Amino acid sequence: MLRLTIVLAIIAAALVGLGYLFYLNPESVTVQLSRETSWHAPLPLVLLAAFLIGAALTFAFGLIRESRHAVLGWRTQRGARRARRQLVRKEHGLGLAWLGEHEKARALLAKALRDRPDDLAAFLLFARTFLDAGEHRRALGVLQEGLDTRGPDPKLLLFLAEAQRGVGEHRAAIATLERARRADPTSPRVLTALRDAYAAVGSWPDAARVQETYLLAMREPRAHAEAERRLVGMRYQSALAVQDPAGRAAELRNLLRSHPDFEPAAVSLGDVLIDMGQARQAERVWRRALARGARAGILDRLERLLRGGPRVRRLDTLTRRLVQRRPDDGTARLFRARQLVRDGRIDDAAAELAQVPPPWSSLPGYHALLAELHVRRGAHEDAVTAFRHALAAGGVGAFRCRVCAVEADEWRGFCSSCGSFGSYQSNFELADGAGPPSAMPAATPPTPIP
Repeated sequence: MLRLTIVLAIIAAALVGLGYLFYLNPESVTVQLSRETSWHAPLPLVLLAAFLIGAALTFAFGLIRESRHAVLGWRTQRGARRARRQLVRKEHGLGLAWLGEHEKARALLAKALRDRPDDLAAFLLFARTFLDAGEHRRALGVLQEGLDTRGPDPKLLLFLAEAQRGVGEHRAAIATLERARRADPTSPRVLTALRDAYAAVGSWPDAARVQETYLLAMREPRAHAEAERRLVGMRYQSALAVQDPAGRAAELRNLLRSHPDFEPAAVSLGDVLIDMGQARQAERVWRRALARGARAGILDRLERLLRGGPRVRRLDTLTRRLVQRRPDDGTARLFRARQLVRDGRIDDAAAELAQVPPPWSSLPGYHALLAELHVRRGAHEDAVTAFRHALAAGGVGAFRCRVCAVEADEWRGFCSSCGSFGSYQSNFELADGAGPPSAMPAATPPTPIP
């Protein structure tokens, strides 16, 4: 009510003021609108007209400005709604793909792409459904089409290389990843994918070169240490790829000189020296590695080299001194016992096995060696029991990768199953950072050795 009263008072005051102006200025004035057009009116009317025209223009400009703000606000809200809808579709599609419902995920992501054809994340999720389903050929077609329309984005090229590797086009995948590397030289994902692609085709020098670049980009200490270990392994594989035995030996010597604790280099260097007719040099290399703490591969190679002929006494001395230097090391005792069994010294082997302490006495290699001892004694029932314990403890393979648990009859410096280096250990060794596998609780303990 007060506001209305104020408004009416203002209007009344304006009318009074206007009437007063009419009273003071009764004569007409001429307003020249153009050369041929003029307007004759009292001065107050002219002033009122000018005021009204100015107010109208101000109102019009204000209306246009507010309309523009309203349109922009509406567009912003509509864009936000579309972005939320797009995000929900992508999240839902990702959830469906995670559950293995790839067809439903594709249908949902296809809708997202129809709304936003330029949404690279939605496109990559769409292509990912084909890769996850193992449909690499279809994924290849989708990604190549996306590459033509979206350009060489590094993430798109990374997915394309994965599809190419899936269909066996490894060289094409390498070319694609090199293109992605040029687009983003410091991307760890691109560098690791390129490194793995080179390793898959056996191009270890190229893989090592990429790994060096990757190593420079690592700042986190643990990741840097892991990358450095992998680089050493790749240099090892590069050395093995040298065709000339002398050149291969030189590369392995250089690697062993810079990384003296890297057992695969010592094992392979000894192998090359034996191939070159330098068995004595190979034995020295292996003995030095054994003194530094090397285990499975070195002991296996020394046993092969020294078994039989005039060197057999050196093998007996080696294993005996190894036990004397490491009396609490069950691995050393197991290697000593195996050497005694193979030499036919059954009683000495039995005495050595009796001194193997836990947890080595629960290893599959211990039970397998015990079974072999019982077989040589003719105690076949005890041998069967020991073999059962060996199987229950984890198998009877001579060597096993401690990363992926793949078994092998020979020691290897590189595990092709998981890509790890120096990971094979003997069934006489404890797993790193873990206790030995225990036998079945219900199994009958092996017959004691007299």
